[in-house]
Amino acid sequence: MKGAFPLTTHGRFWQGVAGRYALLTGLCALLVNACGSPPVPPPPQPPSGIETIWVVHPEDLSKAEQTLVLTLQGLVASGPSVIWIAEEGVLNTILLEQLRDEGISVQEAPPLSELLRTFRGQIEGAVLYELGTDSINVATSLCGPLKAVAVDASLQPWVEELGLPILMDVRGRDEMWALHHYQELFHPGILVEQSEEKNAHLRDFAVAHSAFTYYGLGEEDFRAVGLALGPDPTYFGWGGDEHTWVRRVSEVGGAAVPADWSRNLSVLEHVPAALPERPHQRVPSVHKGERVVAFVMSDGDNIQWMGGGFATDRGFWASPHRGSFNMTWEIAPLLAEVAPRALAYFYGTASNGDAVDDFVTGPSGIGYAFHNYLPDRVAFAQRTADAMRESDLTIATMLNSGGDMSQCVELLERPEIDGVLYKDYAPYNAREGQIFWHEGKPCVAYRYLLWEPKRANSPEGVAEAISALPADPRNDPDSYALINVHAWSFKEMGGPMEAVRRTIELLPRDTRVVTAEVFIGLLREHFGGAGG
Repeated sequence: MKGAFPLTTHGRFWQGVAGRYALLTGLCALLVNACGSPPVPPPPQPPSGIETIWVVHPEDLSKAEQTLVLTLQGLVASGPSVIWIAEEGVLNTILLEQLRDEGISVQEAPPLSELLRTFRGQIEGAVLYELGTDSINVATSLCGPLKAVAVDASLQPWVEELGLPILMDVRGRDEMWALHHYQELFHPGILVEQSEEKNAHLRDFAVAHSAFTYYGLGEEDFRAVGLALGPDPTYFGWGGDEHTWVRRVSEVGGAAVPADWSRNLSVLEHVPAALPERPHQRVPSVHKGERVVAFVMSDGDNIQWMGGGFATDRGFWASPHRGSFNMTWEIAPLLAEVAPRALAYFYGTASNGDAVDDFVTGPSGIGYAFHNYLPDRVAFAQRTADAMRESDLTIATMLNSGGDMSQCVELLERPEIDGVLYKDYAPYNAREGQIFWHEGKPCVAYRYLLWEPKRANSPEGVAEAISALPADPRNDPDSYALINVHAWSFKEMGGPMEAVRRTIELLPRDTRVVTAEVFIGLLREHFGGAGG
């Protein structure tokens, strides 16, 4: 991350304590009560430089007005007075209440004309574009370096009446035109891929970083952009077909971060957070007759989901079952940079009693990439290790397409990384629990999936398969099983956490359910001396 991901330094976790305890909202309290054992109280949060938050309700605005507000939000996000886009029932709701409780003035935003006048001193003018065309991305790219707001042609007369000059008219222009003429204006290392139809999400972040914003480029243009604005760029947003996008990103040494529905990232990266200390479990004794399994929730690379309904959905973090069994969650280490308060929230509300919430990186480390296509796996491993150190993570997830498990060597050689959890692109458990060793550290392939609709991937099917495993965890590594829990399955059942609960109820007696940290620790203790 360092050097390759040039975000502002406010995202580094503050040392020491300052300010007062960040109070959890009533919603948060309900979640804690529902989850069994109480979480470790969060540490006092460092004081924020934010003094006033103006809350905008996007449903009250036209599409053109929404885009204008987002570009304005990105321009002013580092100041004492900021703009916040309201969302109900998601993590952003909780974080906004925390900031209110810490003494920051949270106010309903005035009409848009008055809001523009409030921030007029930070705006040089406007970039004219047309909704639904490539020009919205051209305008988004240029607003940051020009200190301008994006104005759809329908708002031009109104904006000019307010005294904002039109600095540039990009109607009819596309993204490659912008790169050809203005490449030197764009911040290297950060790219935003955002559909022209998504006018009201993520664009604030692009403006705050003067990030080149585009969508739907062909192979040749995509590669040209990555090489021009690299090296090792981080791509925020989403690029259509998953495999094609991630392959393209990987081939230029990049990392993909699903974020196309994200809101308020430009503000959240300026909200400091003291990271709660994450307790690390000791490696327990195991004995003949036991099997050892670990359940890991997928899709933790998806920061729009982590910052959205993940925190409040009863199928996930708000599940009443959380805290009743050991559970491991993928999480994006880049949250330490782009939304440190979100990461602190999850660590601070994690279960830490008889059952523990554990965390590993999402695929494939610092961001989603296929290691088989990376031109420099050493550089990617370095960025991943830096991000893991910032976010207090010790186990990486690797989702690969083609290639083999030996391509995790660069990760295992990093001292910050204790082990790797390995998935193939399709299916995730193609290698059926295989273990690759390097310097006494394991890369472990998933053995089973909880994933609809196949019966083999149901609670009943997984429990039956586990019952057929050897039961000698000191001497037989086949006594261990990693189980990937598919985040988007089992909605009718009540969500993936309900599927985990049902699986555990069906497991044979003397099956030990552990976290990924303990799982890796047991393998290293009993088999690491003979491995790699």
